[in-house]
Amino acid sequence: MKTLKSLTLTASLCALFMSSAMALPAWKGGPALEIIDKKSDVEKLGPKSQLVLVCKASDTITIIDVKDEKHAKQLCAEGAMIECKDCHKHYKVVWKNPTGKSGGPELKMDIVNAKGESCMFLAKLK
Repeated sequence: MKTLKSLTLTASLCALFMSSAMALPAWKGGPALEIIDKKSDVEKLGPKSQLVLVCKASDTITIIDVKDEKHAKQLCAEGAMIECKDCHKHYKVVWKNPTGKSGGPELKMDIVNAKGESCMFLAKLK
């Protein structure tokens, strides 16, 4: 009787841990977000797209509903200013060549503070 109880308890615990281990991926947050950092990513955004604005300074996110293609291009335009709703700081959108590469068509979008440090990024939610 004692062996049956311990066997049942062990099997229950194994099933519990296995189901929780399989439910979440390794980084424990669900599926990865598609980061918007190229011109081709911006062009794919449509009126039903939702963007996630992640502020590294305040560790907050803001969800932005894209109204239309024009709205998406305005958000990601060179020199556009974005305000974090939590820390109330303004950040600037810049397009630059990836580190170590000069020239070429592959520009990357970065959202930086006044010192030029990367502080935010945009990702596509759906």
